[in-house]
Amino acid sequence: MKKVIYILLFGLTTGVFNAQSHPNIVFIESDDQSNQALGAFGNPSMVTPNMDTLVKEGVSFTSAYNMGCWSPAVCIPSRTMLFYGQYLWDSQKINKKNAPISLPEILKEQGYNTYMTGKWHAMGNHPNDIFDQTGSILAGQLKTYYTDKGHATDLVGHEAAQYIKTYNSDKPFFVYAAFNAPHVPRQTEQKYYDLYPTNKVELPPSVADDSPLNPNIKYNYTKAPLKAKTMKSRVQQNNAMVTHMDERIGEILKALKEKGMYDNTIIVFMSDHGISFGENGVAGKVCLYEPSVTAPLIIKAPNIAANKRINERVYLQDVLPTLLELADVKTEANFDFQSLNPLINETNKARESIYLAMFDDQRGIISNNNKLIIYPKTGDVELYDLEKDPWETTNLKDSKKGKKEFKKLHKELMNWQEKVGDTVNLKFIKL
Repeated sequence: MKKVIYILLFGLTTGVFNAQSHPNIVFIESDDQSNQALGAFGNPSMVTPNMDTLVKEGVSFTSAYNMGCWSPAVCIPSRTMLFYGQYLWDSQKINKKNAPISLPEILKEQGYNTYMTGKWHAMGNHPNDIFDQTGSILAGQLKTYYTDKGHATDLVGHEAAQYIKTYNSDKPFFVYAAFNAPHVPRQTEQKYYDLYPTNKVELPPSVADDSPLNPNIKYNYTKAPLKAKTMKSRVQQNNAMVTHMDERIGEILKALKEKGMYDNTIIVFMSDHGISFGENGVAGKVCLYEPSVTAPLIIKAPNIAANKRINERVYLQDVLPTLLELADVKTEANFDFQSLNPLINETNKARESIYLAMFDDQRGIISNNNKLIIYPKTGDVELYDLEKDPWETTNLKDSKKGKKEFKKLHKELMNWQEKVGDTVNLKFIKL
């Protein structure tokens, strides 16, 4: 009996049992990357072979949403929701004094060594207080990508890969590699820009040259009238940054392969939100149109289907409880977001609707491919059929169908408001 107890204690103190029961995790996050900036998500002009490989070897979610923001730096609420699992308006209340347990801290409790390099832009505690070890912690908004240690994109990729290459412990690890790319300032080498000549850049049908800016969007980062030439230049810069980042992602994946860890590691790639380059009169990301409010989400893990695409609408931050379940990590923490594993395993359906909100001046709801956007301060209403009109070019609010759908969606939106503690008055909104 004493021998059995000794073995159990030895296993617990050395982490041997943890190493056997929990897989390594590599979590890679980009900033401001829309679904359009990934080759395997339907843009053949994109040069993203490593992200494309993750799509082929994992499960990808093509309609993953960021719930919204209470900051013009949309990454702050997105990442705060991600690390703590709270819905939008509860996450706004998080600070250093009241921060609930975060994802890295949960993993630490289960015997993981946790490491971070790159951008930190979330509420709550500093990464040095959350992770066991950190590399270069970069500002949320860089003045330049060129640091004393080299280009910031290279720095994050090199440090994450080096941590994996030199890892020497029986404990599992959690690596969080947070790239600033492709966020402004979009600085990289000329060879990457050359991959995307502006005369070959194609803008979607929701971008109109010489058009006015969207009057309902406060944070619009261009001058009126909106110029297609300017937007094409930004797309070129953005795509160049993504391809540069993709090479560094390849370096991280190569490190896993060289250590013999690749097949048994959970790998997540996601962006915190997307961005609009002129769509619907918006140059920026503080809006509820699809290019800004959706972003890539890919999960590659042992024992889950490869090359599987899920089109049902989910939240990006649903990855938190999903990841813990995939790693067989138990926690008493409560999350608002839902595990994606029932969708992956085809044992359940997605939510009936997706709630969206920006500050107090934009609200949205999506259900059955119908999308309602309300601007409470102006009373303006937009309604789109995303199945027939994915670029949101035809406002159906005055149509017979639109009026019928408005009533259902408006009611569902107010139900969501009650659930998430959203106090903006939408009762007066009528068609």
